[in-house]
Amino acid sequence: MIKNIEINNQKDLNKFYKRLFIYRSFLYKKVTFTVEKDKYNITDIINALNIKKRKQRLEFIYDTCCKKIDDFYGHKDICHFKNNKCLVQEQLGNGNINGCCRLCPFQSTKGCQTRNLTCKLFTCSEVQKRCPVIKFEDLNLLKVLTRRQRHIIRSSYFSKRESVLFDLYIGSILLWTIRIVIRWLYGFYYVRKHIYKH
Repeated sequence: MIKNIEINNQKDLNKFYKRLFIYRSFLYKKVTFTVEKDKYNITDIINALNIKKRKQRLEFIYDTCCKKIDDFYGHKDICHFKNNKCLVQEQLGNGNINGCCRLCPFQSTKGCQTRNLTCKLFTCSEVQKRCPVIKFEDLNLLKVLTRRQRHIIRSSYFSKRESVLFDLYIGSILLWTIRIVIRWLYGFYYVRKHIYKH
C-alpha cells in the first residue's frame, strides 16, 4: 500500500509531525510513504519511515544527521585550534588541551575515533558568537524518534556510536542512565590515566 504525503503549508507540516508517532508504528508496517513536492525538506523523514526494521531506521537517522552536521561545517575549524588548544583554552591559558573533547576517551591526534551525534551538536557560547551553528531543532529528521530517544540523543556525550544506537534501540531511560554513568566514570578514569599523565 502506498501513502502519498501532501504538505502545502505550515499547518499541514505540523499535522504531519504530530502523526509521526502513528506512521512509525506497526500500523503502517506494510505502507510505503511517498512525497511529491518536497518544499519543506521532509524526504529524509519519508526515507526513514520506509525503513521498517527499527534498528536499521535508527542507524539511518543517526548517520544521516551526523552527515548533515559534517556537511554544514564543511570541515571548518570552528574552534580555531592552535597547538591542540581551542580559542577559549588559548585565552584562558589554563593548560587544558583538545577543547571540549579533553574529557573524552575517544579523542586522538587525528580527531574523534567514533561518530557521536550529541558531541557533533555541541558548540560552546564562544563558537555560537562567532559563526552560524547547527542545533538539535534544525535536524527535523530527529522528529521521527520518540521523546525518550530524543532525550538520549541530547545527553549521550563521550559515547561510542554503537553504544548510543543500542540505547536508542532499547529506549529505556533507566538503563540509559546507568550505562551513561558507567561510561562517564570510565571516560574520566581513562583520561586521567592516559591523557593527563603525559
